[in-house]
Amino acid sequence: MLPHMSNTPIARFDDLLSTRARIGRGGPAAPTRPVVNALYEFGGGFPDPASFPYEGIVEATARMIKVEGAEALTYGDHQGYRGLRELVCEKYELFEGLHVKPENIVVSNGSGHALSLAFSAFLDIGDPMLSEAPTFSGTLNTIRRHGPQVLDVPVDADGMVTAVAREQLERLRREGRRCKLIYTIVNFQNPAGPTLSLERRHELIRLAQEYDTLILEDDAYGELRFEGQQLPSLYALDPTRVLRAGTVSKILGAGFRLGWLCADPSMIPIFQSFLFGGGVNPFASRVATYYLRDHMKEHVALLIDVYRAKRDAMLKGLWDVLGNTDVEISKPEGGFFIWIKLPTGTDPARLSERAVKVRVQITPGTSFLINGGGENFIRLAYSFEPPERCYDGARILAEAILDSRR
Repeated sequence: MLPHMSNTPIARFDDLLSTRARIGRGGPAAPTRPVVNALYEFGGGFPDPASFPYEGIVEATARMIKVEGAEALTYGDHQGYRGLRELVCEKYELFEGLHVKPENIVVSNGSGHALSLAFSAFLDIGDPMLSEAPTFSGTLNTIRRHGPQVLDVPVDADGMVTAVAREQLERLRREGRRCKLIYTIVNFQNPAGPTLSLERRHELIRLAQEYDTLILEDDAYGELRFEGQQLPSLYALDPTRVLRAGTVSKILGAGFRLGWLCADPSMIPIFQSFLFGGGVNPFASRVATYYLRDHMKEHVALLIDVYRAKRDAMLKGLWDVLGNTDVEISKPEGGFFIWIKLPTGTDPARLSERAVKVRVQITPGTSFLINGGGENFIRLAYSFEPPERCYDGARILAEAILDSRR
């Protein structure tokens, strides 16, 4: 022990915090890593570890090192490894028929970082923005740190209710204020599950044009479509007004921490100004690129089968027990999550206690609304557990829901 260490006063830092740090405090904590086999992990959207292509990644890493050598272990392009940016362009072409260029892409540390780059570029404290309510809790934590005024727009079976978005935008116009961003998760909305309809996609673009604002399109799960029709992205409908965030976390592995923003090239230098030099993880970018160049289509097809089976198993477990109640349960066309409006009379606090007792991890609906609400909802993730555990855990949780009714 250093001399006098025991008498050293604890440093006070609260009064030293920046404004951004202060306004960001108090949001829900990010989900912890799952404890394998210790409980039914339905809380966080963790990808299925059994689906990770371990041997393929080992082979891709060795091949990449042999080809690229020291280049893989030094600083890279500030905009991100060009090979990965080219791969993103190939992915968009393959799955959507969308043509973009590497110059439209800036690589980020996962899609959450991509969203943060957009918020940092366009939001000051107090600036108005529109967001779906509910929406992803992780993004809400990032939004809180930037301090905007968030105006809620509800979602229904067709996604963001654009009629309400228009009302919010018109109200801002009457106040002499301009909306800075409209944030939306267009495919398999997290947590509520709907996909934004084609009609509303066109309407949302019209609103952005009419009210002279930008749209931040979050599409982390778009490739993982189990059923339904592939719809054009908002970016495809207006690449000058839409920023689109994506990631390899859901189709390769979250540990890569690789995402991107796709935007008009004139915006890219603005996003780069919030990045350190040398690019985001040039080594991991190369590994992901070398693997996905050769395996993307078949690996995504495998994942679709994997996650569809999990979704169906969880839904069956829930409906087998709750079928005689007035519960509302989403059936997303893809992605990782199910959204539940609890049956009439359910006590959310009692359910939370019972879920802990039966070792089923859930996320309360209140985590997904920045302006309050959501007490009668929960979100379940079917992504981590195998189908049989999705079914068993869903039945156990459904029994806990019945036991939690007043």
